[in-house]
Amino acid sequence: MADLDVVVLSGEGRYADPWHDFPGTSARIAEVLTEHGLTARVCGTDSSEPVSARLLVVNAGGGADAIPGEPDDAGSRWREAVLVHALAGGPVLATHAATNTFYDEHRWPHVLGGRWVPGTSMHPPGGPATVQVATHEHPITAGLPAEVDIVDERYSFLEVSQQIVPLLTQVHDGVVHPIVWTHEGGVDGVAVRAVVDTLGHDVPAYGAVRADLLRREVDWLLR
Repeated sequence: MADLDVVVLSGEGRYADPWHDFPGTSARIAEVLTEHGLTARVCGTDSSEPVSARLLVVNAGGGADAIPGEPDDAGSRWREAVLVHALAGGPVLATHAATNTFYDEHRWPHVLGGRWVPGTSMHPPGGPATVQVATHEHPITAGLPAEVDIVDERYSFLEVSQQIVPLLTQVHDGVVHPIVWTHEGGVDGVAVRAVVDTLGHDVPAYGAVRADLLRREVDWLLR
């Protein structure tokens, strides 16, 4: 699998939840990236053994309410594989609920530059919304309009590092919230390279706008 471009890690078991169609959205991510000319494979956290790729896309959830797992279960092996990849400088794309997964791994928020905080983080009801492009100086957002229309959830009140570079933001309760960002900070003295994109709640959310953003994010991570 050394020539595999992308693995899409899809939440199962303790890294799934009742609110997200991870099989559907993971398949859609892989479809968009395959059409983009990349080799992509979907792997379930519980049903697949870890494999290597140039880029790992984490499309999973679970959070603090996840079903407890054994230290050597498949999900734990994938969690460790993702951390090894990230701490070796491998690029990571965390989609939607991935800020709320690997909750029992203290290094994960430091890789992403942020996390969902149970009891504090939330989102207004999903649906049509307009979000803002925070900068046009970054390759991911260069050439995009000042505002982008979505049909999705808008995560709010996440805990984020001052090291992140916000790319898309949204306003809720009078507060500007980053919903897409890059993070190239350090974890235990090692530089990491990540994009966090909290959009993509369901398959319909991966329309033309979201697919374009996904391609831009992956191109930057694999530059």
